[in-house]
Amino acid sequence: MLTQDARVQRRLRHRRRARRRRLGVVLLVALALGVGLSFGLRGGGNASSARVERPAAPPATYSSRHSTRPTRPPVPPVIHRLALPARLPARTLHVPILMYHRIDVLRPTLPTITRSLTVAPDDFAAQMRWLRAHGYHAITQQQLYAGLEQGKRLPAKPIVITFDDGYRDVLANAAPLLARLRMPATAYVITARISGPDVSFLSWAQLHALEQNGVEIGSHTVHHAELPRLSDPEALQELIQSRLALERHLGHPVQWFAYPAGRFDQRTEGLVRQAGYVLAVTTQPGSAQSAQAPFALHRYEVLDTTGVRGLAAMLRG
Repeated sequence: MLTQDARVQRRLRHRRRARRRRLGVVLLVALALGVGLSFGLRGGGNASSARVERPAAPPATYSSRHSTRPTRPPVPPVIHRLALPARLPARTLHVPILMYHRIDVLRPTLPTITRSLTVAPDDFAAQMRWLRAHGYHAITQQQLYAGLEQGKRLPAKPIVITFDDGYRDVLANAAPLLARLRMPATAYVITARISGPDVSFLSWAQLHALEQNGVEIGSHTVHHAELPRLSDPEALQELIQSRLALERHLGHPVQWFAYPAGRFDQRTEGLVRQAGYVLAVTTQPGSAQSAQAPFALHRYEVLDTTGVRGLAAMLRG
């Protein structure tokens, strides 16, 4: 049994240990505050002048097929909600719009339709470099809209590069090259196939990465449904739900649309406008784009057999 003196001594030891623990906590907090203050004041100045840093830029991209040098992708432009003028202007611009689907190796086992829609990475690279060498300037959808509907000046020999459906080989085999050449593009995606069981299509994370590499995102409906075959409510659901899904995941307005299979008519043009889009592309060939027909823009389809000569012939014609 402890004596009274022993009990007193034990209480004193407990108090000393408790004081030491409290002192240690105070010292750790002071050290953390000192480190934080030193970061806030790095480079001189005072605490009130410390700036909030922007998120780090996305990592450098590489293309193992065409270059080993890292290249920073272009910074995606700020995207605002647009509205077509009540009265569409009488203006025509000659802006070729190229339509690609897949950028991948041409394997002999590919189905015929898939093979025809697949451009080999080396062929795609040769076509993009030919465009640059011949003075073409790739523009964004926002630039095209501003040129058509607002009369803004476009660079010499403007051209738009687009990809349909949302295949992930566009991210792997096209985006790095386009980023290196500073050539923007647009990908029209089928939202029901994003992060779906078919791994040939993009995931939501990959779609975001594609956009960070300078590729704008547009809608290709939810299920790749041909709009003229649908009733008005069915078509509007395909149009609106795909747009809302993209806007929810990407965090900004999505206002560009591509008709599945190129099928459209006057009724579906009106539905596309009603659904909140401002530009829509078809599969009808040609380069004359009318500001009075923003939902019937022409495109040239690039296939596995097109090559550089075929592309040059398209653009001459």
